[in-house]
Amino acid sequence: MIGLALCVALSYPQEPIETAIAEAVAAVEVAELRGTVETLAGFGTRHVLSSTDDPARGTGAARRYLRARFESFVAASGGRLTVAPERYEVAASRLGLDVELVNIVAMLRGTSDANRIYVVGGHYDSRNGDGADGMHDAPGANDDASGTAVAVEVCRVLAAREFPATILFVAYDGEEQGLLGSTEHAKSLVADDVILDGMITNDIVGNTRGMDGVERGGYVRCFSYSPRGNDSVGRSLARAASRAARMVDGLDVKLVLRGDRYGRGGDHRPFAQRGVPAIRLTEPREDYSRQHQDVTERDGEPYADLPEFMDFDYLAQVARLNVALLLELASAPRAPSRVQASGARDAYDTLVRWNEVEGADRYEVVWRDTTAADWEHAKVFAEAAMDRSDATCGVRLVGVCLDDVVVGVRSVGKDGSRSRVQTPPEPDAMANRPVGR
Repeated sequence: MIGLALCVALSYPQEPIETAIAEAVAAVEVAELRGTVETLAGFGTRHVLSSTDDPARGTGAARRYLRARFESFVAASGGRLTVAPERYEVAASRLGLDVELVNIVAMLRGTSDANRIYVVGGHYDSRNGDGADGMHDAPGANDDASGTAVAVEVCRVLAAREFPATILFVAYDGEEQGLLGSTEHAKSLVADDVILDGMITNDIVGNTRGMDGVERGGYVRCFSYSPRGNDSVGRSLARAASRAARMVDGLDVKLVLRGDRYGRGGDHRPFAQRGVPAIRLTEPREDYSRQHQDVTERDGEPYADLPEFMDFDYLAQVARLNVALLLELASAPRAPSRVQASGARDAYDTLVRWNEVEGADRYEVVWRDTTAADWEHAKVFAEAAMDRSDATCGVRLVGVCLDDVVVGVRSVGKDGSRSRVQTPPEPDAMANRPVGR
């Protein structure tokens, strides 16, 4: 109990941040999302080997369109939004040659903590049944004009708002050839030594009817990596997404405790591999009968990954979730650092300590059973015991046995915005222990 005090847990009424989130969520428009998807699919193909100079077809047309879309939001931002293509020459091993990749990046610069960055994206490149075919149609409406449209729409909705942190809205290139564009972007950001507090990729998020004909539209799957232990920064971001769903009527987040769909990958992986909190959002059931397929006819009608097979109302729900999550995280203080937990020796209580966070009005300590997917309990502490000698905070969770739970802490701003939860490192009882001990 040294340096710790028992604190009173407080309850608070509805927070101002919830009003701001509700207003932003309501601004998402189905027609905007549909227009972006239909335009991208209308370019025929967006394969990395397709035309770069045709004004109406190929990846070049898609790049120019996406840049123009992002640039159309600059005026609303008061000049805080900047848009630029990021070009990379990379070896595409699946194609056996070097290719030029172009990520389209829109940056909404933060007002007071601009070095803290959140990334939201989708990939705009596409492919058909032949991964090396840059000539024939590959409309890629759901995979992944849908996720790209979400990034564009979230930018439109948030551009006029101010946040302490910076948000990057990205249309990634080269995903279909091995996550090429996102890998280069992750490497570049990590090299810039910024604080990457979250990356969200939206990939295949626009369909609710599975191959079995069953409609599943009430939830979105959220995948996150956990390299070791019972928790990870990626799982922390996934649980923040689950919490954000409270602001989107009719949509739940299904936490899938796996990095991605079985044996597959997405643009969040290069970020997760570099220690960045990263998640993938994906519809309930993919329709593999259309994904990566050549455009053909069935019963006299076109059949492939086309806009007419999408559910744009569902796509809007996914966009709303992105808006709610990013608005809160970018508004909140930074997540606590150096979180430590220990079990009390005089009772079945848990002691938690963390470094004080600048701008935090209070802190929320959360915990869950080790077998639970999401946080089950939370207590807000307005006057956590402060150890002024090392600027740390400490609380005691009475009756919470650390053996059975995972604990974490998030910062809370004056407006009620909550940071991502930070958890203490899980002690590895097996490390350096002789066999048989």
